[in-house]
This record gives sequence, structure tokens and C-alpha cells, in this order.
Amino acid sequence: ERIHDLMPTLQQLLPPGVELDVIYDRSVLVEATLHTVASNLLEGAALVVIVLLLLLGSVRAGLLVAAVIPLSMLGAVAGMISFHVPGNLMSLGAIDFGLLVDGAVVMIERAFHELQHAGDGLSEGPRSPADAGPSRESKAELRKARVVEAMQSVARPMALSVLIIVLVYIPILSLQGVDGKMFRPMALTVVFALLSSLVLALTYAP
Repeated sequence: ERIHDLMPTLQQLLPPGVELDVIYDRSVLVEATLHTVASNLLEGAALVVIVLLLLLGSVRAGLLVAAVIPLSMLGAVAGMISFHVPGNLMSLGAIDFGLLVDGAVVMIERAFHELQHAGDGLSEGPRSPADAGPSRESKAELRKARVVEAMQSVARPMALSVLIIVLVYIPILSLQGVDGKMFRPMALTVVFALLSSLVLALTYAP
């Protein structure tokens, strides 16, 4: 837009008889790319959220896991800004939302299984006056301890699986020349997003 605004000024600075004619305008490509990236990200995120809500069987758990997507993207953007990684259609379009929520799904499902196996269910149900006081607090502490222990049991293998996926992109970072300029931003963006999702799976999800 700034280039378009400067065109009349540039025309006035040219010598008499010299005209400035635009042959190729990249703004069309830029606008098309931004539209494609935005639509792909929104559609992909919406599809993953719908699947999560249907398969997890809990709106609260589904929304909790789905929140990992925008937070992971925020971490990816922060990494891109910090390391001066350019954003383009290839780098942003390569992010797989399914991979981003894998860790959180494993942690949440493990907590579901532990609570159901222990007979607690997913909610404590209606409380009677007899449940008030230390007994209710002790029950809550017991549930919390079960969830923490259950998630700790799967934290290491879950983290290892995410790191293995990250390692797949490491060789791309060694590319040089035109190949490096094309594919390194994509690899770095995916790595930033995956590492952010791993941190969220180990902290936010529990």
C-alpha cells in the first residue's frame, strides 16, 4: 500500500518523456497468500476442535485441549519474531494442528481413565452437608494426587514422542542456498509450534 501511495510521486520525479508502467504487482500475490493462510488455519482449527469435542466426550476437556492450538501458534509466532524467521504460506501452512494437540490429548485421556477406573467419575456429583469440611478437602486432594500421578506416568513417553517428531525437521535446517531459504522457515515454524505444544501439555493441560 505504501508503494502504491508513492507511485504518483515517483512519476513526477522522472525525466520528461519517461513513464512508469507497472508490469507485475506482488500485492495480488501477497493478498492471496494471506487469505489462503488465514482460511486454512481457521478451517483446520475448527475441524480439530469438532473432532476433539466428539471423541473426548466432554465439552470442558475438548475446549481445554483445543485451547492448546492458539497458544501453540502464539508460541510459534513468538519464536519466529525472536529468531527473525519470515512467515509465508509454506511455513504457516505446514503446521499440523493434530500434532499440536497430541500431547494434551494423551495427558487428558490419561486423567479421564484414572478417575473413571478409580470410580470417581468426572465430577463429584451433588454434595451433601456431610461431605463438607475436611472430608471433602481430603477427597479433592486424593483426586488431585491421582491425576498428577497418572499424568506423570505418561509425561515422559509423550514428551519423547513429540521430540522425535521435532528431530524429523532438524535435517531441513542444514539446507543451504535457495532450498534453505524455502524450507528452513517452514521447519523452524513447525519446531517452535511443537515445542510450545509440548510445554503446554506438561504444564497447562495438567
